[in-house]
Amino acid sequence: MNIVKAKKPRLNPKIPTASMADVAFLLLVFFLVTTKFDVKEGLGLILPPHTESGGKIVKIKQENLTKIKVNRRGDIAVDDVIVTPVELERIVNEKIVANPKMVFVLEADRRAKYEMMVCALDRLLAAGAQTVSLSTR
Repeated sequence: MNIVKAKKPRLNPKIPTASMADVAFLLLVFFLVTTKFDVKEGLGLILPPHTESGGKIVKIKQENLTKIKVNRRGDIAVDDVIVTPVELERIVNEKIVANPKMVFVLEADRRAKYEMMVCALDRLLAAGAQTVSLSTR
């Protein structure tokens, strides 16, 4: 007598995906909670109030002004004389000692590197300049 074995139907294995959305949501929440966002700080400047919102227009005498220019090549000039950053700090310090009311106008060319303008501003502040006007050309 021949015994024929009945074929078992093959079951296709399935991965349960019902909780996939839950796992993805939990991973998303985990990464959002544990991620540290770096806050970049810019230049710490105190700006005067805008003239339309109550600020005053102040006229400054020419002898109380010193113009510092940064050209597009990155050269720093004090009253049209090119100086190094170290000389800039010394000159600014001397001008402050001679005239404590001195206002420094830092004018940078639009094509100048931002780094040179910040270097000049840092030297001004290191020398003790209290009143600095920033402008571009």
